[in-house]
Amino acid sequence: MTTTTTARNNPPSTATTETAQATFISIVADASGSMNHLHETVIKGLNDFIAEQASSDNDAKVTIVQFPSLTDEDGIQTILPKSNVKTARKITGKDYVINGMTPLYDAIGAVIKKADQRIAKRAAKGKDPESQVVVIFTDGGENASRKFTQDAIFTLIAERKAQGWVFVFLGANQDAFEAGGQVGFAPGNTMNFDASEEGMTNALLSVSRSVRAYSAMPLAERYMAREDFLVQRPNDDEDEI
Repeated sequence: MTTTTTARNNPPSTATTETAQATFISIVADASGSMNHLHETVIKGLNDFIAEQASSDNDAKVTIVQFPSLTDEDGIQTILPKSNVKTARKITGKDYVINGMTPLYDAIGAVIKKADQRIAKRAAKGKDPESQVVVIFTDGGENASRKFTQDAIFTLIAERKAQGWVFVFLGANQDAFEAGGQVGFAPGNTMNFDASEEGMTNALLSVSRSVRAYSAMPLAERYMAREDFLVQRPNDDEDEI
């Protein structure tokens, strides 16, 4: 269903185990009907996330998709095409549109497929690989996927984790550790959040700070931290948590 891209397919990188590597962040935002009361909070949280990344010297790009898609293509809809965090435009209410049910597995599968395609294109052009970070947040369980099963997503995530990808799962109105664990999210990369303005804001802020810390790490440290991701924090923010 997807093309597996391994480290052997990537071109030689100018980065070493002692240097940093560019980070590509894929955010998968639940836009099902139950998220309606968090509509403005999600928009602000996503914009704050990007601003947090832009405030560092890290080399990072971001793409944001929502599920379900308004057009039902691939199960997701891109609301921010891949952008440098320092020049990315702000998300608005015209981008993030509440609708439909929760095809969680289809959304995860589609995002992995798109990331695979990007990696293959970069490799074909001889560009250095990027560290892949995939962040999913949802306030409900899977209820509408048609293309990907739980087992298929578990396999895809396991394969990509073996390549060094990071997967982060934020869940509300459910046991996020059980729901995430069923498809292979590590406990150290999983967070329960209250489906409230404060809960959503704090969850996105926490992940943003972890991404910022991770993006500043040398490659060797990134690999070691990939399944304890949410304990990572920038040193200058430690007193604020």
